[in-house]
Amino acid sequence: MNNNLDMIVLDGQITVMVDDDYLWAKVIVTKPNGGRAVTYDDVMRELKNNGVTAHINEQAVRESVDYAGEHLSGVVVAEAVPPANGLDGEITYLFETKSEFRPTIDEETGIVNFRELGRVRNIMKGALIANIKPNTMGTPGNDIRGKDIKCTNGTPARYTVGTGTVLSNDGSKIFAATDGNLRWDKDKFVVDNVVTISGNVDASVGNIDFVGDVIIKGGISDGFRVKGKKVDIKQNVNNATVEASEAIIISGGAVYAKLNCENNIKMSFSENSVIYCGGDLETKALINCEVLCEGEVKVVSGKGVIIGGECIAYHNITANQVGSESYTKTIINLGNTAVLMKSHKELKDNFKTLSENYNKLKTLYEKLNDLRNVQELTDQQEHARKQAFKFIMNERNTMTEMTAKIDQNERILAKSRLLQLIVHKRCFPGVTLKLYNTVYENQVENGASVYYLDSDNEVKFRAGTR
Repeated sequence: MNNNLDMIVLDGQITVMVDDDYLWAKVIVTKPNGGRAVTYDDVMRELKNNGVTAHINEQAVRESVDYAGEHLSGVVVAEAVPPANGLDGEITYLFETKSEFRPTIDEETGIVNFRELGRVRNIMKGALIANIKPNTMGTPGNDIRGKDIKCTNGTPARYTVGTGTVLSNDGSKIFAATDGNLRWDKDKFVVDNVVTISGNVDASVGNIDFVGDVIIKGGISDGFRVKGKKVDIKQNVNNATVEASEAIIISGGAVYAKLNCENNIKMSFSENSVIYCGGDLETKALINCEVLCEGEVKVVSGKGVIIGGECIAYHNITANQVGSESYTKTIINLGNTAVLMKSHKELKDNFKTLSENYNKLKTLYEKLNDLRNVQELTDQQEHARKQAFKFIMNERNTMTEMTAKIDQNERILAKSRLLQLIVHKRCFPGVTLKLYNTVYENQVENGASVYYLDSDNEVKFRAGTR
C-alpha cells in the first residue's frame, strides 16, 4: 500500500489564509511528491489572486518556499500598517482648583493662626496659570489590499478662559491678564481685581492681603488686618489695621485703629488711632489720634474737630475746631521740620567736607598729570595720582546726589514757612502749634482765625479765614 502511495506524483501546494479584515495573510506551502515544487512567483501570484497586494514581506514568502512543509501553521507573509490614533489634548493647572479656607500653621512652633485663612490668593499679571497640550491628529493605517484603515483624531482639551485671564497666541498657555485674586469658578480660573467681603472681616474671613481693591460691606473686627490697593470699608474699623497703596475710605469710623496709606484717606471720624497718610486726609473728627500726613489735613465737615493727640502735616491743616473747652492738650505740627532741619544741617556739613577733599585731590591729580607730561613719576607719585583719580570718579556722583537732596530739602523748608493752620470756628487754649522751628502755645480762645509764621519767625494769627 505504501508502495502504491509512493508512486503517486503530487505537485507542491499553496494555501493562502487571509484575515477577514485584511489585517494579515498567511501562507502554507507543502512539499511536492515527485512533482513540481512551489516557487516564489507561485506564492506571489496566489497572494494576488486572494487580494493581497500590499505590505508583503518578500523574505517571509521566500522562507515559506524554502522551508516548505515545515511551517504547518503557516508563515505570516503580509501585515497591515495599523492606524495611529491621535492623542487627546490635556490642560494642566499650576494651582489647586479647590479653595480651602483654613488656618495656617507655623512650621517651627506649630502654632495655629486662625486669622490667616488664605481667603485671597494673589497673582500678578503675566503669571502662568495653566499649560495646554494640544490634541494630535491620527494617521490612517493601510491593510494588505492597500486600502486605508480609518484612524481616530485626539479630542481637544476642554477649558474655558475666565475673566481676568488670557490665552497665549499659540494656544498653549493661560496667563493672568491682571494683578488680582485667583479663584476657581465652576469650570475655570478667574482673576478678580476687586475682592468683596459681604459682611465683616472677622474670624470667618481672616486677614486679607490683596494686590487689588478691597470692598468690605461690613467693618473690620478687633485684631484683624486688611491690606490692598484701595480699601473701602462701609462700617467701622475697631482695633484693627488697614494698609493701602492708593486710598482708604471708611464710611464709619476708625477706633484704636492703625491706618497706613501711601495716598489719600477719607473717613467719617477717628479716635485713639495711629494714622499715616501719604496724600491728603479728610475726616469729620480726629480725637486723640497720632497723625502723620504728607499732604493736607481737612477736618471741616460735620463737627470738624481736632482734639488731643498730635497732628503732623506737610501741608496746611484746616479744621472747624482745634482743641476743646476742657483745654485738652492738642499738638499741631506743620511741616515737621525739626528732624528735617537736623538732617539737612548734617547733609550740608558732610557735603562741605566731601567737597573740600574732592577739590584738594582734584588739584593734586591735575598737578601730577602735568608733571607726568614732562618727566616720569615715581612709584609713590603714580600711586597717589591713581588714588586721587579713583576718589574723584567715585565721589562725583555722590556729590551730585547730595546737591540734589540739599536743593530738595531747602525747597521743602522754604515751603514749610508758608504753611498755615486754618480754624473756621474755635481754637482753644491747650493747643500747641509747631511751625517751622517755632513753637507757639495758644493761650486764649479764638474764633475763626489763621495761624501763620511772620518774617521774624514768630507765629501770629489773624481773624477770619482768608
